[in-house]
Amino acid sequence: METDRLLWVLGHRIRPLETDASYGMVEITSPPHVPGPPPHFHRRENEFFFVVQGTLDVMADGEWRRCGPDSFLDLPPNTTHTFINKTDTDAVWVTGWRPKGFERFFEDFGIPAAEADAQSRSVADPVVQKVVQNVNRYGMYLRE
Repeated sequence: METDRLLWVLGHRIRPLETDASYGMVEITSPPHVPGPPPHFHRRENEFFFVVQGTLDVMADGEWRRCGPDSFLDLPPNTTHTFINKTDTDAVWVTGWRPKGFERFFEDFGIPAAEADAQSRSVADPVVQKVVQNVNRYGMYLRE
């Protein structure tokens, strides 16, 4: 695995994946008990979750679903969602969205995995506050 492309974003390890111009996609490794972002939605983007390994709990419009390996969940625009790995092992999953563009969120807020303490730095209060203050610029809207 190319460690120079790995990022830590809000406690999750992100590997950007190459795609064509129509959609964006990343592989995410969610460590045990690390929550996802606050419940949010995207106005334009369809987003999918595909669990490769482990188990991921995904909330979509208030309903929680436990997704094991090979589970696929497609979320249309305006679906409020978040996720968490409630198990004791890593969950590896792929998420993607169409149209492309949201991948900038990971690039802009990610801490390169090769840097010291990257995971803990990715959840430090100044980083989290910066994310919360700027998510709308990426088409991510927090549900209040």
